[in-house]
Amino acid sequence: MQPRTRDILTLVQAAITAIVLSTIALLDFLAANARELTDTTRVIRYGAIVLAATALCALVLRRLRRNYPLWRAVLASGLMVFVFCSYGALVAPHRVPGTRPDAWLPLSWIALAIAIGILALICLRRPAAVSVLLVASAAFAAPPVVRIATAFAGEHRAQAVVDGADGPSRRRLSPDIYWIVLDGYPRQDVLQDVFAFDDSSFIRSLTALDFIVLGKSRANFPITINSISSTLNMDYTIQGDGAGLKPFPEAELYSIIKGKSRAVARLKALGYSYVHFENGYDYLTGCGAEEAKCVHGNTGLDELDTAILSNTPIIDLILHWDNPEGRLEAATFAWGGVADLTSKLDEIRRTRAPFFLYAHIMAPHPPMRFHADCSFRFTDPDLQGWNAAARPAFIEQLNCVNTQTLTMLGRLLQSDPGALVALQSDHGTAFNGQFNKPPADWSDDDLHERFGALNALRLPAPCRASAAADLTLVDTFPLILSCLTGDEFKRHTPRFFVTPYDNSEAYGHAYEYAADRIR
Repeated sequence: MQPRTRDILTLVQAAITAIVLSTIALLDFLAANARELTDTTRVIRYGAIVLAATALCALVLRRLRRNYPLWRAVLASGLMVFVFCSYGALVAPHRVPGTRPDAWLPLSWIALAIAIGILALICLRRPAAVSVLLVASAAFAAPPVVRIATAFAGEHRAQAVVDGADGPSRRRLSPDIYWIVLDGYPRQDVLQDVFAFDDSSFIRSLTALDFIVLGKSRANFPITINSISSTLNMDYTIQGDGAGLKPFPEAELYSIIKGKSRAVARLKALGYSYVHFENGYDYLTGCGAEEAKCVHGNTGLDELDTAILSNTPIIDLILHWDNPEGRLEAATFAWGGVADLTSKLDEIRRTRAPFFLYAHIMAPHPPMRFHADCSFRFTDPDLQGWNAAARPAFIEQLNCVNTQTLTMLGRLLQSDPGALVALQSDHGTAFNGQFNKPPADWSDDDLHERFGALNALRLPAPCRASAAADLTLVDTFPLILSCLTGDEFKRHTPRFFVTPYDNSEAYGHAYEYAADRIR
């Protein structure tokens, strides 16, 4: 082989090795989340940024050692970025959750990554090293690539049932409809039983605003994706029975939540415009790519950004320097408050009437990012932060939510006094460690805490009698549609399920509880 040809081949192998090494963390992320990601555009964008950074590192290293062949700079930059993106796997898990990280650790890791890049530039002199590292990097990348290929090849992109065409096509009432979900807001008696917190002042305020508060209402699922999708699809998003009981595929559940549901289809058939309010951090409840009107609340780094950047020292550096004065407007993770919706009410009201708004508010669900006065509290951006020690912080956050919610409802009803408003939760809290137990081991107290959900309805007078105190969330839109059309309201037989998270051995299955266990 001619020397020039050999040099080109070595450079190509080094480039491929650098590409693989620098993107392994993203491949791992994509493999772990292939079922949840309805759009991989942002992951691809991060991949492009990583590759651009790798190329820039190679140029800098080449300028440091102009007499070295380019393949050494390329290979060294790939190793540098690989170490940089290994922070999340090797270092971050050992940090104490809920504490502001010291800057020395992420900065030291950055210095280590640079040092390894420079050391590789100096020490990797033989072209044979490229082949060795290419094989090693391919071995690292093979498992996530296989998982990604398997997930996409075998994924069941089932179509959500949107049978609006054969649903009701006439209406006798046409109020604007606001469905506002306060994520993880417990029912009044659960707050008293579990937290010794008296929420009666907030409930009285809702009653004064003409809401009916359903004091015995329950969620049908204890997890957002299943609860919201079943409410929007007006039926349980469960298939099979007995030991073969399982939830709908996640791709279908995401599709339902992002606008392709029976409720949205039937309301559109009745002439309603659909508005989706995107509130902050949670990727699940963000706008779908095809939604006609998406209104954005307070924006910052969301769940997807944080999960990707947590592979690097960047998140810990942000957490260290983020908002040291406690100013809400300066906080990178100050997303998900009710005030975000309040600030967008005028924009929402400019939608062609009548309209249906779905607004999913992340608070009071963890992370605990608001004090009772709604000033910003330092927190890790962790949606699973159901730590029992955080109960007082949760109640503080709930007090903030109450204040902001009443302000929001006051403005909403002042500008739209005839509005039909459903103010609900999707499930209760999980401070009793429910998701650390198999579903069969959940106690009655576990179920009471997790299934007891806020449900307050502001309905037109002809429909108020149908709002029984023990309605479950799946009956929300059957009731609303019967109110609009005058058709008979038919309740579901109450059923209650848990569908374990994807980090559980029971993932992909569903467990049904006897209805009389859910108080």
